[in-house]
Order: sequence, then structure tokens, then C-alpha cells
Amino acid sequence: MRAIDDRGRLFGRVNMVDAAIGAFVLVLIPLAYGTFLLFRSPAPSIASVTRVPISTEERRLAGGSRLSAKLKVRGTGFRPMLRASIDQAPALGFVFENPNSADVLVGEVAPGVHDLVIYDGVQEVARASNAVTIQAVPPSRIRIAGTLFDLDDETARALRPGPIAPEAPQQGEVLKVGAIRPGRHRLPTASGAADVAVPERWERPVVIVLPCDPDPHDDGCAVGGSTLASTPAPVIRLVGARSTTLSLAIDELLPAAPPRPAVARIRFSAPGEVLDLIRPGDRDASLDERAATVTTIEQRRSENGTPIRDATVTLGADDSRDGWRYRGRIVSPGAPFTLTTDRYVASGSVIALAIDSKGPVIR
Repeated sequence: MRAIDDRGRLFGRVNMVDAAIGAFVLVLIPLAYGTFLLFRSPAPSIASVTRVPISTEERRLAGGSRLSAKLKVRGTGFRPMLRASIDQAPALGFVFENPNSADVLVGEVAPGVHDLVIYDGVQEVARASNAVTIQAVPPSRIRIAGTLFDLDDETARALRPGPIAPEAPQQGEVLKVGAIRPGRHRLPTASGAADVAVPERWERPVVIVLPCDPDPHDDGCAVGGSTLASTPAPVIRLVGARSTTLSLAIDELLPAAPPRPAVARIRFSAPGEVLDLIRPGDRDASLDERAATVTTIEQRRSENGTPIRDATVTLGADDSRDGWRYRGRIVSPGAPFTLTTDRYVASGSVIALAIDSKGPVIR
């Protein structure tokens, strides 16, 4: 039998056109496979996961969501369109740097050890088991010195140290309560502003410790959705006994931890008449236990023609990265110091500081 008969069939069975097409397809298959292998994106793989600091710009880009961690992920095959999750919790962002490096921004994730998973669309393409550890963070607390205002008579008289709401002690605690004062409302006037008494409404200075929610921008903390570090200070709403709504105007934010007892030597500089008003027992205008109290004073004298007077005060100091602080202000030697009482305001500077009576501390 001839290979091609008079009807153009190969071995009498296959049309030559069909045979040519089949041969062409057989040649294309390995070519197509080779092209796929040559140009396909390599499968992502994770070599290491390291926790790194979060930048201010990344907090801003989080759009109000709280960032709990930032992970530097190194490996191969990374692409811009990948996404990441911590176990089943989607990450806030997968920031592509290059095929071998990317950052993963982690939002709110339960404490514990988790897997880092990378997806291409809905398909899992890489996983690092037990690569992410989220520590359990105890609830933050903050001490606030301020004024509860717009109180009715019963609520104002019932305020005393203890839980803000006895039926829900976890909501916070009143540490100290000042005297009842008539309620005031500030109204604009031609000369600025004036306080006008509000009939049958009262206010009381207080020192309160409250649980503090993490602020999304890490500017301190928030209570009831209000960032406490904002300017001007916000008025926050609290729930008191019998579900009473309390309004708290913030005067000072203080650490929740107790202060360290300290003794400071202050050199006051003011007109002689003001210096003569300073007496032992004078206390700074604060309900908090940190308030400076004058214990001893020296005779008034003149230095380069300026009246001065040295005094020793006891106070509560808080340690910080910048040195010891008193009511939020640096109190190391050389720092300015102001004593405010109901009789006078005297300014001077710190010339010596001793913490826990262990001698001068200079920072």
C-alpha cells in the first residue's frame, strides 16, 4: 500500500490536512509548556518572619484601625497583589517591597501563637506555622484629675471614694473627692468670657482612675471613644451609680501607678510681698497625692537685687525617659517650678531633688 493514496489519505486512513494539524499540535504542546515554565511566577515561600517597629506614617495609613504589630517577611516569589492573614484574621495590609521582602501590618488579633498565611486571591500559596506571637496586654489604666460638673444635689452629695458605679466596679474608681461647688457655665462676654452660676446644679473636683482603651494612633489612650491627649482636653461621659450619667472635665492626666515620694529644694523668685506669703504647710492646688507641700522655708534675701526665698517641699514624682516629673513637668534641678495655692502663685526653679530620701538625684 502506498503511504498516500490517490484520495490524499495517509495509509488510506487519515486525511493529510488532519495529519498536518495533528503534527502541528504535537509540536506546540512542548513549546507551550516550556514557555509556561519560563515565564510563570514562582510560588511564594516564607524564609523568616521578624517583628519590627511601627512608623507614624503606617499608623496614619491604618485609617483609624489599631496596629498591634508590624512583621518583616522575607522569602521569595512575593508580588504586589498578594494578601496576608494571621490564622483566619485578615491582616490590615501586605506592603510589597521586592520579590524577597514585604511588610505585614497586623490589626486586632487574639493573644497567642498564630500562623502567617499568604494568599493569591483565595488560594493559599505560603504559610509560616507559629511565626506570629501576640502577647496579652493588660488593660491600661489612667489617673485623671478633673471636675465632675452639672450634678444634681443628690448625686453631688453621694460622691465618695470608691467605685464610680458600685454595680460595675470595673468601670473605674474615685480616689479623692473635693468640696461641693455651685455649678458654673462659661458664657462669652464683650471682655472675653465669664463664669455664670447654674441654679440647682453642682460640681466637685475629683481624682479618678479609669480603664483606658488603646488609642488607634498611639497618642496615649481613649475613654468612651474620646482621645484623652487631644487639645483642648475632651469632656468624657461616665456611668455612675444607678446608671447616672456623669460629665468629667479633664484638668490633668497622671500615671495610674503611685508616685515616688520626693523632697525638693525650690528657690522662689518673686516680689517680696509674694515671698512673704509662703508658709510651711502650703499645698499645691491639686487633690492628687502628688501635690507639693511646703515643709520648711528660709529667710527672704536678695540675690543680684532680686528677692529670693528657698523652701523645701515634699511631693510625688513620676519616673520617665526624660527624668523625674511632677504633675507632668520635669522637676530635675534647674527646671522651673510653680506653686499655686488659694492665696498666691509663686514661681521659681528646682535647685535639688531627692527621691525616697536617698540624696540628690540629678538628671
